[in-house]
Amino acid sequence: QLLGNQDHIKVELEKLKKTYDSQQQKLEERVIAMGKELQQAKGAIGDTQHKLAEQSAVLLTSQSQLQEVEAENSRLQLRLKELNEEYRSRLTQYIKDVADYMDSKSSNVTGPSKAPADHAHMKHFVDSMLKDIRASYKSREEQLAGAARGYKKRMKNLVKKHENLLIAYGLQREQIQSLGSSAMDCGPAELHFSITDPELLTNATRELNRLREDKAKLEMQLHELQKVVAGLLAFCGGETGGSVHDQNLLFCPRQPDEEGWAEVRKQLREFAHTTQEDLEQERSQLLTRAIVAEEQVSELQEYIDKHLAR
Repeated sequence: QLLGNQDHIKVELEKLKKTYDSQQQKLEERVIAMGKELQQAKGAIGDTQHKLAEQSAVLLTSQSQLQEVEAENSRLQLRLKELNEEYRSRLTQYIKDVADYMDSKSSNVTGPSKAPADHAHMKHFVDSMLKDIRASYKSREEQLAGAARGYKKRMKNLVKKHENLLIAYGLQREQIQSLGSSAMDCGPAELHFSITDPELLTNATRELNRLREDKAKLEMQLHELQKVVAGLLAFCGGETGGSVHDQNLLFCPRQPDEEGWAEVRKQLREFAHTTQEDLEQERSQLLTRAIVAEEQVSELQEYIDKHLAR
């Protein structure tokens, strides 16, 4: 029967070969199309990166120009203040000179109606006028200084409230993260909402921002470690069946168990601690070896200096 069905088998083989060839051709065409799409995507990404670099350069240039303009504005404001002071002093002196001139001219006028007490009338008038002007300037300066102090006080209160809100926000994020559920969005890190204005930053605020930055980096590293642990547990579960079921219950990121996550954090801390101890021990050993090597080198150098020359 096998010998009699060779023609039928050949026909079937030809059909299978044609089907395979057609599928292989379709697959190659699909691969070529995907390659073209990949090249286009790479080109679009390159264009986007180029535009982003250009925009970053423009932003840096604009920021530097803004700083230069702010410095020039401050310099011009200081110069304007100096010119105002000079103008006020000159104007005061001119008015005094005019008053002295008018009083001297009036003292030279002769007549029965001219009294000696009226000789300095213009000077007294100018002195009283200048006194009123100085008093008005002083009151205005005190008013502006009080407004500036009130503004700084309000800004300090706002900064304190902002810091308290950031602390409460950080505690809320930690509570959400302690639940261990990946479905909940904890929101961006506290560093995203930190104050960056140099005029409002104090030393304590700068230190807090630095600690928030370190915390954000550690959170990213913890998230990556969670992904790695989840992948390893999934792989181990697929390889060994149900032998790591208990570990999956403890380490799986999808398990909303606070005790499990506490155990994960504890094991990560222990791992980091043991790794640090090993590195410090290795560092101490290397330092010891380096000291011994330096002593041997010094002895050899001394031997060469003493005996080789002789």
